[in-house]
Amino acid sequence: MQPWKMALAIVAGSGTGGLWPVLLCLIVAMLVGRGRAGPWLLLPLACFYGVWQFQTGLQQRLSPDLEGKTLTFVGQVVTLPENRQRYRFGRWQQEQHFTFHTEPHPLWPGRHRIRVSSYDFPSRFYAGDRLQLQLKLKTGRGLYNVTGLDLARHDLAATVAARATLKGGKRIDSGGGLLAWREQLAQELSDSVANSPSARAVLPALVVGDRAGLDGDLLAGFQATGAAHLLAISGLHVAIIAGAVWWLGRFLLAPLCHAMLPLSRRLTQQQLGWLPALASAVGYSALAGFSLPTQRALIMLLVVALAVMLRRQFSLWASLGWALLIVLLMNPLAALSESLWLSFSAVAVIALLMTGHGGRRLMLLLPVIMTVLSAALFAQWSLVSPLANLLLIPLYSLLVIPLTLLGTVTGLDFLLEGAGAGVELSVLGMEWLSGLARPFSAGLPLPTLSSALCLMAGLFLLLLPALPFPRRLLPLWLLPWLTQSLPPLAQGQWELTAFDVGQGLALVVRTREHVLVYDTGASWPGGSMAKSIILPWLSRYRLSADRMVISHGDNDHAGGNRDFAAQISRLSGEPDRVPGSEPCVDGDEWQWDGVTFSVLWPPDTGQQGNDASCVLLVEGNGWRALLPGDIGRDVEYRMLGRWPAADLLILAHHGSKSSTSAALLREVEPGWALASAGYRHYFGHPHAEVLDRLSASGVTVLRTDRDGMIVFRGDHHDNDPLITKWRQHVMRPWQQPAGWRFW
Repeated sequence: MQPWKMALAIVAGSGTGGLWPVLLCLIVAMLVGRGRAGPWLLLPLACFYGVWQFQTGLQQRLSPDLEGKTLTFVGQVVTLPENRQRYRFGRWQQEQHFTFHTEPHPLWPGRHRIRVSSYDFPSRFYAGDRLQLQLKLKTGRGLYNVTGLDLARHDLAATVAARATLKGGKRIDSGGGLLAWREQLAQELSDSVANSPSARAVLPALVVGDRAGLDGDLLAGFQATGAAHLLAISGLHVAIIAGAVWWLGRFLLAPLCHAMLPLSRRLTQQQLGWLPALASAVGYSALAGFSLPTQRALIMLLVVALAVMLRRQFSLWASLGWALLIVLLMNPLAALSESLWLSFSAVAVIALLMTGHGGRRLMLLLPVIMTVLSAALFAQWSLVSPLANLLLIPLYSLLVIPLTLLGTVTGLDFLLEGAGAGVELSVLGMEWLSGLARPFSAGLPLPTLSSALCLMAGLFLLLLPALPFPRRLLPLWLLPWLTQSLPPLAQGQWELTAFDVGQGLALVVRTREHVLVYDTGASWPGGSMAKSIILPWLSRYRLSADRMVISHGDNDHAGGNRDFAAQISRLSGEPDRVPGSEPCVDGDEWQWDGVTFSVLWPPDTGQQGNDASCVLLVEGNGWRALLPGDIGRDVEYRMLGRWPAADLLILAHHGSKSSTSAALLREVEPGWALASAGYRHYFGHPHAEVLDRLSASGVTVLRTDRDGMIVFRGDHHDNDPLITKWRQHVMRPWQQPAGWRFW
């Protein structure tokens, strides 16, 4: 049985969690195998192994009855802690994040990995520490949108069973061993290049895999240029070390062994060179904590070394298949990791193109294909990725990584300073390249995964020497990408999309030809909800904002404002806190495609804070939506007698008890109310009193914390709105509870 077939069978099982791929593999084994069905029966077994591991991973997750509870655990810190300082709620806050491996608890049997977040806790913990902690537990539910990080899948792939906030704890024993030494080494590396901010963050990442020092802006620069793989110890880094040591072993150590040890002459110098090369690769991988990328690289090297030792010829394609199979046998849930497919896809494309094709085809096609795949996986075009990698890979391979490792081994600071200079040079180059590519990537729609696969298939076929169909048909592979769009709207029809942005608000109102963005969610150093969710969504469907309304200046509403183009027209109730905006004043009104947008509040520019929120009414074809921002009861009472009836009410201030009074509900008489709030956030929105008032008024409540992204479209068939709740509409297997099922 070929390793690729076995590997793909495991992927089918662990990627879907259902039993239908097992049945399909069994049918294939019976139809194809026939007289030699024995080897083919390994396919359904491999697929079932993937399903079993998937269900086991789901069973390990935190049970719903423990959510929100604070339990005391004893365990050990098993990752390098990430220490950050962040400005939140008007003050600087010390944060620490680490993975905690627990011992069994009476209420939660078994050992589990919990991602712990500590905020302004008086004690700082270190790698390897044995601790007793009081943890408030929460599932890694994450946000749920068309675009953005899928935290539930990410945690399942990393075998993280829950997330928690630290409420109390103490150290039982100090850390020791390899993990503690890695943390100490990371600190020493950072201190040795203290005068170089970028090097302080990058060098520990290159040696021990400590990425805690990478701030958002620096990491965003690497991602924007497609060079983020340089920061993760992976196949490139391990191959550089193994290749250098193999060369030294082949030409220096092997001749010495042949001269002094006659028994060693049974092996050629090339074979002897692999022994120190593999040892160095294992050592470097240990420094990185045997992360998944280093495991893949080690397995690839072992396959190649085994072929050399046995004097057998293994093609790159066969070696890659065995490496993928072994990785998935060791960790089937790695099939849910983007990095696995990014790295294996790169090597697979190389293997395919080098079979009967020259290096020029490889150099032309590989960067383009990987750029398309990165755009689909990470929702970001890196159009300068081919040029950036052409410059940065040699810089890091020949200068930064060797000098960093030599400086670490020898303790010579001037070597580390030389590596730091190379890092600073690379950062300057990335800033220049990012600015160069920004105008070209702005109008390029992001592909879905399916359209990206079609794009890559078309690009690959383009350079094949012969095709079974005319080349003029190749542009058809572009159609899935070029036809990505949302359902069209009629004149006067509107559609409101509420993004799941946690404790914040971000809405898009779409008419036939126009788009309004109302609030943008929060931002943080190096990122925002707009960058990760709203802008990729607009790009995917070839939309652009015609106007923005930022209700007021609080970060959870206005944080992503700066990420949109400066030339977009903006209105805000607090224009002094929202750069580039004009005052939003009662009486402002405009029409798009038969849909009327009316500003109801504030009456002037003298308002401040939540009560300055720009209140907007959207009306078309007899359907109305009221968007009140964060106004409180005082504004609601001042507006009594002027509130219009509305079908959909966006709950003010995320459903806080300080808003949505009974008087407001009597005048607006909504049929539906939508609360945009964080899942189990400590603010507790939407408040129980508000929910009780809504229930007593017969209002149907929609909630982003439970439903994910919500799409509300009025003027549907039978005079009912079309409401799409993303968690129910697109139920991904890892979002469901554990349970054997066919589909």
